[in-house]
Amino acid sequence: MTEQVSCFNPSLSDASFALSCENVLSKLVRPDQSTIDGILKHDSPEKADIVLPDGRKFLWYFAIGSMINPISLYLRNIIPLISYPAKCQNHRILFRAPNGMADIEECLEAEFHGVVHLLSDEQMNCLDAIELLYHRIIVNSINYQEQNHLVYMYKMNIDNQPKSLPSERYLDIIIKGCEYYKIQPEYINRLKYEQAVIPRKQPHTFQSFTNIPENVFYSAEEFARHDGKDPTLPLWLCVNGKILEYSGLPPVDHPEYELQKRTYAFLTSRLGGQEVTYVMARTLYEPLYVISSNDNDLCVQHRAEIEDEFYRRISNNQNKNYWKPIGRLCLSNSAL
Repeated sequence: MTEQVSCFNPSLSDASFALSCENVLSKLVRPDQSTIDGILKHDSPEKADIVLPDGRKFLWYFAIGSMINPISLYLRNIIPLISYPAKCQNHRILFRAPNGMADIEECLEAEFHGVVHLLSDEQMNCLDAIELLYHRIIVNSINYQEQNHLVYMYKMNIDNQPKSLPSERYLDIIIKGCEYYKIQPEYINRLKYEQAVIPRKQPHTFQSFTNIPENVFYSAEEFARHDGKDPTLPLWLCVNGKILEYSGLPPVDHPEYELQKRTYAFLTSRLGGQEVTYVMARTLYEPLYVISSNDNDLCVQHRAEIEDEFYRRISNNQNKNYWKPIGRLCLSNSAL
């Protein structure tokens, strides 16, 4: 833990988090206890996975970051069969660049807490695809009944990555998950009162795309055609109802070509022809805002916060010359 004391107040999001849990978690269909018992019958604490006679595989996963939080799990379509609080000894948590993400390192006599989830092999593979900056390792965990079990944990791919403060949003996600799964209060208080953070932006400082052509609207059908798959049509993205057009890749010998090529491939595969606001609401969960069972039900301030984040990402020196606003998306005969 850093010695710097933060002014972080996680209680600001308590009500929103409780409503989010009520909205979505109560509707999840979980396996019945007999199914879980049938899986656990083949469990061994000396192994981090369970292989059933029919070949199905399940894995014990120790979450240390966003995946501690049940809403983050829901937004990733991850539904654990079992979840429980646990600790890991002779290791410590720290936050590293980029963006102050959680990592672990060996440290004698240190200890940290997290949440162990039992996941299917398919869901663990989905997490592997998400955690691109990490690789899986096996460590020993100890539950609150002092029972040992080997588990998988994610560790950053690059050793000795510099330390970096976590964002207030990220630490809030972790703390909410710790409270939900009843991690020891002493550990939660260390996160709350000893870990410094990069503060959230205040709503009055949010940036937005303002130079939108007036009275230019595109239908959802027209917008969907510009998903990057048709080489004759430019790629369009939409954030908070505002449509942005990508100017195209620079020449092959341009110094920014490789970066833009990777960016373009990512955008076309994940975001092309979509309203980015809804996608980012799922991938960058913000506990301050209520998550509804309807993905499209976002409050005005939440939309503005997401637009600000997207504005920051594509307005840097490497991207700002490749995008221009061209109009607005028209939905259900009403323009956003």
